[in-house]
Amino acid sequence: MLVPGQYDDGIQAALQNVCKDWLQQHAASAETVMAVCSGSLLLAQAGLLDHRRCTTHHGLLDVLRNTAPRAHVQADCIFVEDGPYLTSAGISTGIDTVLHWLTRRQGHRHTLAVAREMVLYLRRSGHEPQLGAWLTGRNHVDARIHRLQDAISANLKKRWSLATMAAEAAMSERHLRRHFSALTGMAPGEYVTRLRLQFAQQLMSETRWGLARIAEEVGLGEDRQLRRAWKRFEESSPRVWRQSHLG
Repeated sequence: MLVPGQYDDGIQAALQNVCKDWLQQHAASAETVMAVCSGSLLLAQAGLLDHRRCTTHHGLLDVLRNTAPRAHVQADCIFVEDGPYLTSAGISTGIDTVLHWLTRRQGHRHTLAVAREMVLYLRRSGHEPQLGAWLTGRNHVDARIHRLQDAISANLKKRWSLATMAAEAAMSERHLRRHFSALTGMAPGEYVTRLRLQFAQQLMSETRWGLARIAEEVGLGEDRQLRRAWKRFEESSPRVWRQSHLG
């Protein structure tokens, strides 16, 4: 059962009540109930999220809390699974939620094939914050920097030296360093490291690979480099973090 993210004040109250009543009658018999973005609010009105973990778009979290005061609303994630209920943070994260659901039923390999067919270079696990590293530093309009950021995200295993990044952005190294920092609030090298760490966290939560293999997969070379980078941005150790996030 899928509840789309088009639930807002623009929908007539009578129609809201019809949808709410229908959900109350049929949700219990559904194998999975999935809400995309603001669709979580309709589940909340139907009383289906009481005592369950859930989420919605970051701009609607307070509305969800007020609508379902007995729910456990989680803010810093892109989707949440609690029993048969899946709720997601936004329209695009609905894709991640569906792929997660598909993994549960068809396995990791099949889901990766589907993601490739959909031209998705990244499949998020759900533990990522809504405004995490993949979106941080993208609130600007410089086409050259966006092009560079897209290239980095698509190929994290590449050796992204300052010279390589400057060539990708078609500007001098000095100008890139200053311009990138002014637009994103971080140095180019820090941006690359943050992306690699978030991808490493995804792999840590989805697989049982060792840190050495994960470090190689995300472009950090070896587990020692992964641990060194980890200490810069995370308080807990990789082992502790993994124990709390492994699916």
